[in-house]
Amino acid sequence: MLCLNLLYNGYFKSQDRFLDSSTASGFEPDVIQEYIQWTMNLSSYYEHGSPHENNLLCELYLRQLYFNLLDAIQDSRRSPTFRRYCLDSIHAPLLCLKRFYFHWEDGDIKFFLLQQQLQRIQAPLD
Repeated sequence: MLCLNLLYNGYFKSQDRFLDSSTASGFEPDVIQEYIQWTMNLSSYYEHGSPHENNLLCELYLRQLYFNLLDAIQDSRRSPTFRRYCLDSIHAPLLCLKRFYFHWEDGDIKFFLLQQQLQRIQAPLD
């Protein structure tokens, strides 16, 4: 139980820092990578084949990460550095979702829809 408490504690702290739009300049990569890492750790706790397998929670955390990154990419209130780093880092949750959907019927369709949403982003990242 201590391991799970540590995972959730790290996850929620990193998510709070990520969602805070006043990230100090220069710390953007650290904030984004920390959020991605804690989310990946938490989702792997529940992934297919683990002792604590829970497909709904695994998918929830991966999709939430993916959509938070998409929202940050499109958020004009964020710094261009933050937005660019989110765009450069979005492949990690996307690949995890691809691996997750591989185990499910019509998973390829769900993954394709996620890819389309990324392709539709028209954010000027100057």
